[in-house]
Amino acid sequence: MDGPELAGVAIVGMHRSGTSAVAGFLAKAGYFAGRDDDLLPPQEDNPKGYFEREDVNALNDELFASLGGSWDRPPARQLVADSAPSWVGKVEVLVERLLAEASGRPLVLKDPRVSLALPAWKAALGGRFCWLLVDRSPVDTALSLRKRDARPLSVALALWQLYLTELLDGLAGERVLVVHYEDFIEHPEQEGANLLGRLAEVLPERPTAKVDAQGAKGFVSGAMRHHATGLDSPFSTEALTCLQMSLGRWLAGLPAGWAELRPPGDLRRQPESALVAAAEYYDALGDRHGMETAYDTERHRALHFEQATELKDRHIANIESALEAAAARAERDEQRVSQLEAEVSRLESDNDALRKELRHLREDGLAAAGNLLAAARRGLSGRPGSPFL
Repeated sequence: MDGPELAGVAIVGMHRSGTSAVAGFLAKAGYFAGRDDDLLPPQEDNPKGYFEREDVNALNDELFASLGGSWDRPPARQLVADSAPSWVGKVEVLVERLLAEASGRPLVLKDPRVSLALPAWKAALGGRFCWLLVDRSPVDTALSLRKRDARPLSVALALWQLYLTELLDGLAGERVLVVHYEDFIEHPEQEGANLLGRLAEVLPERPTAKVDAQGAKGFVSGAMRHHATGLDSPFSTEALTCLQMSLGRWLAGLPAGWAELRPPGDLRRQPESALVAAAEYYDALGDRHGMETAYDTERHRALHFEQATELKDRHIANIESALEAAAARAERDEQRVSQLEAEVSRLESDNDALRKELRHLREDGLAAAGNLLAAARRGLSGRPGSPFL
């Protein structure tokens, strides 16, 4: 391949089409995809990893958002082309950072979003990367996307068509390395060795960079394939539109290895129907998300009201309980007061009786003393020499 010395390979293709398997193989074999903390972490749908840099994803998402789109709501081609010049500088800064981090190792750059943002990326890569296109059965790709994102098959197929159409238009006339996913995972050792050999034809040898297929042994296997729907199957015939079938057959007919892309004009045109299908579904999701958000907001408000009401009910119950306890204490105190008043009344009555009895006793004592004195006087008056004589 003529031109400046290449620094790595840029992998393009639709989401769920096998780009992670190819990128992961190259990374395990010695290519530099990024530091672990720079890469998207493995998920349930991709347990071995995506081998995509978060900063690359974020930059592409920012580009799409500025055009009112996203990875699953592709912007119109002309919008991307018109905005590309303002994004080239940002992409170049990011690419320079990747090259510096690689420290001489060949780079593997992979993000399916690049397929939609080719005008900016092609200008920024400046011929320093070769292109690797991963092809997979459109129906299998769409089924995998439907399983992951729960979107209708027709929408998943529309997205596949949009991604591949943009690739064919953006890379038309370019020499591209083609990998067919089904062959790659069915014969990983043979196809992996072929892949490394073909890349070695264009990437210069570097003494500090060791690339060896042994490092990737066992990473790719047939177990990665969960769908096997050929283009000739009745399901594909029913699911694919005529243009999608033509696109799928043209891609499947590309020879594995280096090929100069010369797609026919009808496969390069951005399909308006696919754009509409993706946009309508995206809008429906937005409406649904809006309704779900509104529902969640109202539900949280209702829950807050219920909690506040429950708290007030408990507070009122506590007050009522305290009032009942106070009333019970007051009733007990009233009973005690009545008891004390009765006791006081009884004691007062007993005191009056005792005073009366004491008064009688005093009167009786005085009478007895008078009688005793009278008796004494009578006794003494009869004695001789008595003073009473």
